[in-house]
Amino acid sequence: MSKRLKTLMARELSEVFRENDSCVLLGVGALTVERSMALRNELREKGARLRVLRNRVARFAMREAGIEELGEHLQGASAVAFGGEGAPAISKILLGWEKKLPGTVTIRAGLLDGRLLEGDEVRTLATIPEKPVLLSLLASLVAAPVSQVASLMNEILAGVARGVGALAEKRAGDS
Repeated sequence: MSKRLKTLMARELSEVFRENDSCVLLGVGALTVERSMALRNELREKGARLRVLRNRVARFAMREAGIEELGEHLQGASAVAFGGEGAPAISKILLGWEKKLPGTVTIRAGLLDGRLLEGDEVRTLATIPEKPVLLSLLASLVAAPVSQVASLMNEILAGVARGVGALAEKRAGDS
C-alpha cells in the first residue's frame, strides 16, 4: 500500500475519531465474512459502524486526534465501532458477540466522552441500562413520593369525610 494512500486513510480515520468522542476498540481475530457482516448489520441497526483497522494507520490517526492512549491497545487484527447511540449501546452489542464468539471478538478498550476505558470498564458499561430505561427509572423514583403524598392526602380527606358523615348521622339521630 502506498504511503499516500496510508496518509489519506489516516486523515479520514482521524476525522472519524474527532467527530465521535465515544467508540469501542475490539480484536476481531478469525472473524468470518458472514459473521463480520452480521455484526456490522446489528451495529448499523443502532446507527453505529464497524471499521477494520490497519494498526499503524490507526495509531497515526489516534495520535492526530489526540487519543494516542487508545492506540496502546492495538495488537493483531483490530476494529473500531463508533457512532450511533454511543459507546454504551455499542458495548452491549459487542459484549453479546464476545460471549457468542469467545476469542474471536474481544473488547479491548473504548472511549466514553473522550475518556479512555479499559476492556473490563467497557464490559461494565454494557451492563448499565440504556438512557431511556434510566430516565424512566428516575421518573418513577421522583413520581413515587408524589403519588405517596397524593395517596396520603386522599386518605386524610376520606377520613375527614367519614368523620363529617358520622357527625351528621349522629346529629340526625339526636334530633
